[in-house]
Amino acid sequence: MGLSFVNVRVLFVAIFVAAVMNNICSATEITVGDGTGWTTSFDYQAWSKDKTFKIGDTLVFKYPVGVHNVVEVDENGFTNCRTSNELGKTFTSGNDQITLDKLGNRWFICGIPGHCDLGMKLSINVIPI
Repeated sequence: MGLSFVNVRVLFVAIFVAAVMNNICSATEITVGDGTGWTTSFDYQAWSKDKTFKIGDTLVFKYPVGVHNVVEVDENGFTNCRTSNELGKTFTSGNDQITLDKLGNRWFICGIPGHCDLGMKLSINVIPI
């Protein structure tokens, strides 16, 4: 006995739902700096070297409110620690959650003067799921 058209449609919908759920469930919350959090004098490039950042993942920047912030910048802003190259808003909550919704390179720095020069900068590459 062959599969009826209705059974094939049900099977297709089930496979589609499973694929969507797999993508949703595979998103990861990544605390930047792990237990150290977002602070000066930490090598975020070394920390991120062995990590994979995928579309849908969320970066969590944890730091004392009023002491640091997070600014997404372009590559030049990252290289030169300049917030004038800001790509979006400045995050200041101390528990900033940034969903990775674009493929490619992303750059984050602390916009408090001098902090980026003390190592508060993160460059990542976001890949597809």
